[in-house]
Amino acid sequence: MNARDKKDLSILLASFFFVLIIALGVAFLILRNPADLEYTSVINVTAEIFSMFLGFVIFICCVIDPLGEKSKTLNTFLLLVFTVGFGSFLDEIAWLVDGNPDLAFWNLLVNTLYYMITPTVTFLFWLYIIPFFNVEHRFLGLFKKLFLWGYIAAIAMRALSFFTGWYFTVDDKGVFSRGELFMLSNVYIYLALIATLLIVFSSRVKLRSYQVVILIIYALFPAVVGSIGVFCYGISLEEPSIMVVCLLMYSILNVFRNRERVLAENELHLATRIQENIIPNIFPAYPDRKEFDLYASMTPAKEVGGDFYDFFLADQDHLVFTIADVSGKGIPAALFMMVTKTLVKNQALSDYSDVSEILCKVNDQLCEGNVAEMFSTAWLGVLTISTGELRYASAGHEYPALKRKNGKFELIKERHSPPLGTMEGLMFRERSVTLEPGDILYLYTDGVPEATDQELQAFGNERMLDALNMPIDGKIENLDANIRGAIDAFVGNAPQFDDITMFSLLYNGPSAAD
Repeated sequence: MNARDKKDLSILLASFFFVLIIALGVAFLILRNPADLEYTSVINVTAEIFSMFLGFVIFICCVIDPLGEKSKTLNTFLLLVFTVGFGSFLDEIAWLVDGNPDLAFWNLLVNTLYYMITPTVTFLFWLYIIPFFNVEHRFLGLFKKLFLWGYIAAIAMRALSFFTGWYFTVDDKGVFSRGELFMLSNVYIYLALIATLLIVFSSRVKLRSYQVVILIIYALFPAVVGSIGVFCYGISLEEPSIMVVCLLMYSILNVFRNRERVLAENELHLATRIQENIIPNIFPAYPDRKEFDLYASMTPAKEVGGDFYDFFLADQDHLVFTIADVSGKGIPAALFMMVTKTLVKNQALSDYSDVSEILCKVNDQLCEGNVAEMFSTAWLGVLTISTGELRYASAGHEYPALKRKNGKFELIKERHSPPLGTMEGLMFRERSVTLEPGDILYLYTDGVPEATDQELQAFGNERMLDALNMPIDGKIENLDANIRGAIDAFVGNAPQFDDITMFSLLYNGPSAAD
């Protein structure tokens, strides 16, 4: 049984649990005949059934919420909801069997179990709050032990009360009544709540407004309702009140999480637009220059990516172009990408005579204050348009592919240099090749050969070369379209895990300008 099947089974069993206790609760109420019950009993029983139904709603909301936090914290919260729901069921049964001498033993047993629920809920609340707020306190370890031993003592005292009647008794007529030490049964509950609040606030955790509201609601609401029950016998709404608080906790968290998600989506959308605008994306880029033609594209794996390409005329006879792949994905990679792109362009516009020196200076600048330890592979070339001489340098980037006019695409395999940003003082070797009219240069990031299908097989360089060698009918943009079509056909419905960026250059020669 895989993880998905186990999860589905757990959800099915949990749903069955809630449906069962709700159905039994309603059935027992009908069998008991509500007309024979006192109005306070009817109020309590109805509230407990409502509490169980509310618990089921909260559980369903948690498991189907795609934005919910799938963590140990959520599991503790769900366990809290389950415990309160079971406590509601026990309290309902206690009210239904009260006053029936034939069920005196069951009255005593159910009440014993019910009174064990309250300290359990208090202990679970502690287990939920501490990791939820990331509480760090120098006495946290000591408090953990005190909470645990206090919980064990509270459960033990309730178990002994079954035999001693310290907290409550059930007489021969089956009537429940409080014992002489009943008030002591609430000591752990109130002390634990107070201690939890003191630890959270004294740990100097920077609480957000909704977190403060959750703490106050959980601490005060059940305490007030519980106090009413202590001094007004016949009203027992602790479990329904706690379940309402659980619903409020979930609702408040959901509202603020959705608000934060909307803000994050707006910021991400803005970042996407900014990234789209800083990368040249209008083609043909130089319609008045017939000596060359170029086309490029970038498809991020997320809304924003770490890949980039760039090209610009340093003067009327020199075309500078680059392609790079930043480590990581998302916003951090996009920020590092924009910094790298700016540095490369500034250095190239300042002096494009030495391609290796450009990468050396960019590398040293990226290493300054690079606390995130990010890096970027890069390929930088400077084409002398009048002669076809291409001077280039690579910083750990993918091998370029070159096609001579009457030949096929082949990878130019040369020794790799380390990526930019890995360490200061790196040297990058400058190389050169002369392009002839009709030659095509293809640059790409690793998202192309490493695109994977549903069986995690890579697209690979061989498939890439096969797609590159397909006819393009003299249009350089068709080269890009052929590669994308081949990748899409290969990966099928598999998700894209990496940015896919490509740059293609067709050199027509100076005679094409005549």
